[in-house]
Amino acid sequence: MAQDTTSPGFDSPRRRSGLLRDQVQAVKKKDSDRYEIVPIEETLSFEKGFFIVIRACQLLAQKNDGLILVGVAGPSGAGKTVFTDKVVSFMPSIAVIAMDNYNDSSRIIDGNFDGKIHFCLFASFQ
Repeated sequence: MAQDTTSPGFDSPRRRSGLLRDQVQAVKKKDSDRYEIVPIEETLSFEKGFFIVIRACQLLAQKNDGLILVGVAGPSGAGKTVFTDKVVSFMPSIAVIAMDNYNDSSRIIDGNFDGKIHFCLFASFQ
């Protein structure tokens, strides 16, 4: 028998009731002492998505010790830098590692654009 999804008490992952901030949940990872954010499957507006990112970062910072690394991916011109700048305006204590122009051909030295400079940058985070 199929589950009745029309009853008022049904907790649908697509339409959760309550405050948006309460929809962001951190769960402990298996075999680890760190937490991760439970994925939200619904499509969100920019404003709601932005708020959820800020709330998720806050939760992770509260529950985890050490560094929290957040990656922002997307095609060229998607607004990754603008989005990141807006996050920084809300959370000024964060650091941004910009990857803009990473593969810029004008910066190639002797045909090797992913040499020591980039390796040392990432090695410093260990």
